[in-house]
Amino acid sequence: MEVIIEFVFTAIFESLPKLIGTSLRWCYFLGTKSFGTVFSENWNKRIGFLAISVVLVILLSS
Repeated sequence: MEVIIEFVFTAIFESLPKLIGTSLRWCYFLGTKSFGTVFSENWNKRIGFLAISVVLVILLSS
């Protein structure tokens, strides 16, 4: 059971920043590039981690 829970949390924490970063980059391009193209490019995870960090800092500083 622990293995399944660990697998699920690992999958969530690996894919969530990439999805957030891809969504932000797709909005930045105003939809001129397809979502699949932006999803396959680099920097999505980094931008996702940056966005999560900024939100956490804003929430914790309030």
